[in-house]
Amino acid sequence: MIKVNNLVKSFNGVNAISDISFEISAGEICGYIGTNGAGKSTTVKILTGAMDFDSGTVFVNNLNVKENPIEVKKIIGYVPENANLFNSLTPFEYLEFIGKIFEIPENILKKRIDVFSQFFKFQEFLKQSLGVLSKGNRQKILITSALLHNPEVIFFDEPLNGLDANAIFSFQDLTSELSKNGKTIFYCSHLLDMIEKISDKIILLDKGKIVVDSPTLELKKSDGYSNLENLFKSLDKAETEKITFSDIYN
Repeated sequence: MIKVNNLVKSFNGVNAISDISFEISAGEICGYIGTNGAGKSTTVKILTGAMDFDSGTVFVNNLNVKENPIEVKKIIGYVPENANLFNSLTPFEYLEFIGKIFEIPENILKKRIDVFSQFFKFQEFLKQSLGVLSKGNRQKILITSALLHNPEVIFFDEPLNGLDANAIFSFQDLTSELSKNGKTIFYCSHLLDMIEKISDKIILLDKGKIVVDSPTLELKKSDGYSNLENLFKSLDKAETEKITFSDIYN
């Protein structure tokens, strides 16, 4: 469960997040979308306890994020948009390190590493240096590290960076399976067709404010709705109509 009330975050006097409130139930997949600079990544960093905020309240599984940041980190999994891995370690060493941080028993940890490496097909790379792996394989390791400790709430911020088509399909199946098992999933992505397909709920952010907060099925039944792509385009339609190619090239 995630519950946000009247959240505000500003940078140099400018609000990146402007008094937003929303709630996501256990087992829901929430697609959190918006244009560049809308405040998506800022929201994720606040919800995971990686960034402080100016006012409002944030609860994750009934834990106040501001008051209990360490306890929150114990129950969440987080795949950031950009992450640096320890390039000198092998995938096995890195995942073993993550497992020890979360105090996963050794026998369980090794089993989970084995299962994830088979699922994402990186068994042959377990003993290679992370620094020589492709972007896609590094991303698979990053996703695995976020899920090793069986978190109750999972945050994905553009998790498909570098993944090939087969890995994307596998990730989609995994996300649905996690949801069926009661995991709360907060999913930020620019891949609108993916978000529309797997999300139970859609939140659309524009300039730090929520303009859509709706169950996906209700949104699809609403008057004038065709798909997320057209809804997304409508946000800045008035501004883009002011610009023509003749303005650019003449």
